Amino acid sequence: MKKKMISALLCVSMAAGILSGCGGGTEPAQTQARDTKVLETTEAAAETEKAEETQAKASETTGAVTEKTTEKKTEKESTGGDANAGDIGGKLVVWEHTAQFEAPLKAVIEGFNKKYPNVEIEYQIKTSDQYYNLLQTAMQAGETPDLFWTNGTATTNLEAYVKQGLLMDLTDKVDFSLYDGTNAMSLVKVDDKTYASPTAEVGGRAVFYNKDIFKELGLEVPKTFSEFESALASINEAGYLPISFSASDPWAILFQFEPVLAATALDWIQGYVDTGEAKVNDPKVVAAYDKMLEWADKGYYGPGYTGVDESGALLAFSKGDAAMCIEGTWNIQTIQENNPELNFGAFQLPTEDGKRPFVGTSSVGFSVSKDTENPDAALAFVNYFSSLEGQTAWIKSLDSIPCTDKIVSENEVINEIAQFDIQTESYYNILGYLEKEGESPRNVWEEDQTKVFTKGMTAQEFTDELAALTR
Repeated sequence: MKKKMISALLCVSMAAGILSGCGGGTEPAQTQARDTKVLETTEAAAETEKAEETQAKASETTGAVTEKTTEKKTEKESTGGDANAGDIGGKLVVWEHTAQFEAPLKAVIEGFNKKYPNVEIEYQIKTSDQYYNLLQTAMQAGETPDLFWTNGTATTNLEAYVKQGLLMDLTDKVDFSLYDGTNAMSLVKVDDKTYASPTAEVGGRAVFYNKDIFKELGLEVPKTFSEFESALASINEAGYLPISFSASDPWAILFQFEPVLAATALDWIQGYVDTGEAKVNDPKVVAAYDKMLEWADKGYYGPGYTGVDESGALLAFSKGDAAMCIEGTWNIQTIQENNPELNFGAFQLPTEDGKRPFVGTSSVGFSVSKDTENPDAALAFVNYFSSLEGQTAWIKSLDSIPCTDKIVSENEVINEIAQFDIQTESYYNILGYLEKEGESPRNVWEEDQTKVFTKGMTAQEFTDELAALTR
């Protein structure tokens, strides 16, 4: 493969910012691409996969897979269906916070419309950096969408909306049995009541790598952290960009920082898991940030990486201009859509003693406005979204990791990601668990994270700022 010089890579990577691929960027062109309104009334829906056939007989409640037999089926026996579906109609408006979830949302809507053809769904894709501001404006204007995404209890927004009486209590109105035995419900409860639907996705982080570049340079998947750093040096010397990275987006930074922290300070994370206590400005946390800054100084991210947005970084990897990209597992689909011919895989960043930690978090679907003018249709949608059929469509469209073995992935990259030794906690979540009453370290994290890489703050100053807001 012909070597590509880093200066050329930068041009490709920064130009990529005009394309929408996944969430978080703040470039004007990307904003235009994401802030769209699409009217969905399609009646087409993908048939339930053959793997679900074996599960059909195990469940007859809402959320069961449609039983694939020659016997006559009622709507209640079909996944997420309702015997009176024909009586439910009207219009729903759904808000999603980033373009990376547009495809799975469309897949769910298509399946829902097959069962509820009289419900018209209009979905709107917003930008992640402005989402909550836009939602607050809509709420104040009395124009709250019928269903809308929040980050659940990972941030303070959901709890605030509950206190303001803006959300419908879904506790006894939606069948969440799909999530039994998982941690999925942990992000959607306030005072033991459920105010949002989770997804079956485990939002993890992984190192995506170009198998052709690795083969050309005689590299193998690293078994230790030292081997990983050695690979970075070899890739850089060969003229390839080692890691495509967006330091203009706090979330893109997080999705790389957390695997680095897990690989270099797993004992610190597990110490929190065991005791519920941790100093978020611990020297090991600071060292993880400093390690990333060291890689930047060595040119492993290429010049100008602080001006590249997340979509640009993903596109640079997708087009073969970078050997690796450390990102969220939900971006598999984006990478494959950017370049269907890309020969890539994934691995977990290893510790020095060879452990493969996986930073995985649950994710949230949608809340229902308490003031929705179409509560029957809204609840029908949430029930379908929370069903096995609905979440199978969601997960398979995302090509992401499911939290339940009822949903089976056929994607080789997903199976490679799942090769880990221990699932560990997210630094972002730890900030929330340890926040002082009345404080929001995660909001401050989001505001100031990028300053560490633009030299506006040192890693020590940044983590000290967070520590002041935590117990």
